[in-house]
Amino acid sequence: MSLFKRIRERRLFQIVAAYLAGGWVAIQVVDQVTDQGVLPGFLYELALLWFLVGIPAAVVVGWYHGEKGRQTATRPEVAALLAIVALGGLLSVGTLSDEFARRVRLEAARASLDLRRVAVLYFDDLTPGAGARHIADGFTEAMIDRLAPVRELDVVSRNGVAPFRGAGLRRDSVGRLLEAGTLVDGSIEETGDRLRVGIRLIDGQSGAEFRRAGFELPATELVRAREEAVEQATRLLRQWLGEEVRLRRTRGETESVSAWALYQRGEKARKDAAEALHRHDAEAADAALDRADTLLAHAEVMDPSWPEPATLRGYIASRRARSAGIAGHPRESVEWIRKGVAHVERALRLDPNHARALELRGTLHYYHHLLEMEHDPEAQAALLRQARDDLERAVDLDPTLAPAHALLSHVYLRVHDLTAALMAGRNAYQEDAYLDNADVIVARNIDTSYALEQFTEARRWCETGQRRFPEDHRFVECELKLLAAPRSEPDIERAWALRARVDSLAPAHGGEWARIRAELFVGGVLARAGLADSARSVLLRARGRVTPHVDVERFLYALEAHMRTLLGDHDEALELLKRYAAVNPGVDLNDNWWWRPLRGHPRWREVAIGRAHDGGLTAR
Repeated sequence: MSLFKRIRERRLFQIVAAYLAGGWVAIQVVDQVTDQGVLPGFLYELALLWFLVGIPAAVVVGWYHGEKGRQTATRPEVAALLAIVALGGLLSVGTLSDEFARRVRLEAARASLDLRRVAVLYFDDLTPGAGARHIADGFTEAMIDRLAPVRELDVVSRNGVAPFRGAGLRRDSVGRLLEAGTLVDGSIEETGDRLRVGIRLIDGQSGAEFRRAGFELPATELVRAREEAVEQATRLLRQWLGEEVRLRRTRGETESVSAWALYQRGEKARKDAAEALHRHDAEAADAALDRADTLLAHAEVMDPSWPEPATLRGYIASRRARSAGIAGHPRESVEWIRKGVAHVERALRLDPNHARALELRGTLHYYHHLLEMEHDPEAQAALLRQARDDLERAVDLDPTLAPAHALLSHVYLRVHDLTAALMAGRNAYQEDAYLDNADVIVARNIDTSYALEQFTEARRWCETGQRRFPEDHRFVECELKLLAAPRSEPDIERAWALRARVDSLAPAHGGEWARIRAELFVGGVLARAGLADSARSVLLRARGRVTPHVDVERFLYALEAHMRTLLGDHDEALELLKRYAAVNPGVDLNDNWWWRPLRGHPRWREVAIGRAHDGGLTAR
């Protein structure tokens, strides 16, 4: 008898299909109940796990018991079912372990010790004979020194942690004695020409270890190794602390466990959407944002006095507004902005001094202003004024709010207050305690310093970006841009190497703009080196790659125009600027140092007209 015929006689398809249909209905019921917060969210994961495990079990049962008549359980059947149940049990243990870890975090959220008080304990030397004690001590003290200036943190001094070196006390006892919510513990081991560094992050209240990491570095370059290890370790610590501080803060603001659980699920869905957008999967991102907004709406119902769910719904609306704007749908973007403002104002009615809500409302007003969909000049000016007022009030209420400082720097650029822009950018970097937005802040500080002709300051920020984000093409390009700037040595070989590096690092999607821009800066370096023919050849070749699809605003024409001023090709520069201004009516070119050589030209006035506008000449 054929296998297919035996399957049909045993009604295997019908049994499995009936199981799938019934199981799927049960899963949907569990999903709805957990979504409403009636049951814990982890039960849905367990139900889905056992539904999947049950599929092979249904196949086994159907195979052995699908025929009519009485059947008995055979040894192979029992063995197969036991194996399937054992697999399900092992997978369930993993799910329950995750849930246990989450509950530990919740208990930690109720703890009295402040996570932001950090004690870096002296690292253990695991080298035989303790021959690397000096390295371990240097590593510990360098980390304390690196974290101490961060205003958001309260770091225990070297003298404070020194008495606990080798004391053998339990970590929770050390945490309570030092009143530190976060302990940093670790080890150093020198093996041959390698240095192994281990780091552990420990909850000071419970002594539970939350995260660990390890690094291996050359032991022959101790200074560089120490700096690199400290940089990586402190970054890990600050990022982790950001997650934990936000978790504890939101948990402490509501008494409703259901509201808090729904809020956390909404936050998880929002992060899923961000990951989908990173993959350029717009459909998955939209579905995740819909799910997040629904969960947060339920959280609002569960605790109507808690402003966080409404604020996060405002962030979701802001994300959708930006996506619509990028996709070329400004009217849809404005609708999302208005929805976001409505969410935020609901939060502000609950707490008029909610700094993050004020920051978000300022962000939404500013993006609305940038879209230029309000044709009334007074309405446009009012949006900019409201954005500035909200952002300034937000940082007054919470000076550690790095994103608000960062956006203020852009607002000040918009109104040509470059000094205030640079100060806001410095504040943003200083207050970015948890490294949420550091790359954007550093890039903007480079641009602002460059716009102010503070090239030494711009070079310092550029080096910071290269050290912190070595794979980001913006911090390769900034060095290339500075090679073409005044008071720099025009190193042609270095310029071409940097241009090749930008080529390799620029993203495949949308990276052509950066590659052309890098080639134009190479043309500027050649011009400054006196190689006029080579410079003109490079600039023309780059211009040939500019298309409306690559550069909608024709900014690259303005950039080439600046490079032409280095060659003395003033007529050509003015022609390029004219083409740029035609696509950007009203752009004001008068405040940019790039055009200083052109201001005495008879044709300058016909190009440099219009209202105040930053034109994006120094930042993008």
